[in-house]
Amino acid sequence: MINSLNPILNLGIARCDKLQVHHLRMVNLLAGLCAGGTLLFSALFAFAFGNETSALLNGLYAFLYFITFMLTREGMLRLAKYWVFIVFFLQQFTLPLFVLSDNFETELLLLVVPTAVVLVFDPSDRLPRYGLSLIAIILLFLAKTVPSTDPILSMTDADARAAYLCVILVLVMASVALTDFYLIDLHKIDESSRKLVHEDLLTETANSQNIYKQADDIFFREQRKKNALSVIALNIDGFRQINEMHGRTTGDQVLIHIATLLRENLSKTAILGRMHADTFIVLLGNTSSSEALHTAEQLKTAISRSVVLLDNTAVKRTASFGVTTSNESCLAGYQLIDTALVAVNNAKKRGKNKIHTLSPQGNHTLYRDEFCQPS
Repeated sequence: MINSLNPILNLGIARCDKLQVHHLRMVNLLAGLCAGGTLLFSALFAFAFGNETSALLNGLYAFLYFITFMLTREGMLRLAKYWVFIVFFLQQFTLPLFVLSDNFETELLLLVVPTAVVLVFDPSDRLPRYGLSLIAIILLFLAKTVPSTDPILSMTDADARAAYLCVILVLVMASVALTDFYLIDLHKIDESSRKLVHEDLLTETANSQNIYKQADDIFFREQRKKNALSVIALNIDGFRQINEMHGRTTGDQVLIHIATLLRENLSKTAILGRMHADTFIVLLGNTSSSEALHTAEQLKTAISRSVVLLDNTAVKRTASFGVTTSNESCLAGYQLIDTALVAVNNAKKRGKNKIHTLSPQGNHTLYRDEFCQPS
């Protein structure tokens, strides 16, 4: 349901501060619910009670609610917040014109308004939250104390109570719907925050902090099983020239292309992460050094054969690789990543499209330096 309403909920999102997207969606949703409920009751007044005048007068409020969408579309979110509540207050205060005044019960304002105000306004906006709630109380007091004329609709007391009950039920349903959408948005915000903490948003791979953590977790897990953990580090050759000649936007496209290519050529159990810039890390649990080297060769071949379009020009890229595998002297998973990064730097010193292997040692020194010719 929420996806079908996205064009309405996201109206004006292009002009909205990213931190206010949630409140923009709540304002659009509240305006939509109020406008829909108003049209529903206008139809009730016209067809059920046969009074076109009251239907027209009540329907005018739907037009006022639609002005909220115009405000949000133009980026005037703060004004839109107040506008939708002002129209709501006016509509509820004039409700006794359509039904008997003694049916103006406390639930109408006190049940719906505080919930809507809390969901629409930011927690730091304490003044409008308390102010609008106070206005609701004042309007309720006036509705109960100020004498009103006979209602426009000629209804019996039972019909008036039935009409008012419909108003209450719709507003309660609107409050529930607003809360439901609020919780859905909060869940999406929480998911986005988690991605920001654990994922590289550009390539949708694990970020450096997450890849180090996973390396330690997998290392100790494989150590208990007496299995090896292998790490492959790769760096795109000549990536700086891509940024300088074609711009960072094109460079980002290359990074996305490489990340997608790596995922397609890795097993489902492999962990892929981006350390920084054009450096990627692959974690291979329960993988021997020979198997890791074979995987690195496959990745190198896949990258060298792939074609990237840069400014309508087909360009081939290569990458340098560093490979390392845990052994008895290895202390933790993070050490394997650091070793693989040293190995890939050594590979780049010897030219492009090379694979270099390096083994870790417990005191952070490195040994068994082996250079692998490209296959």
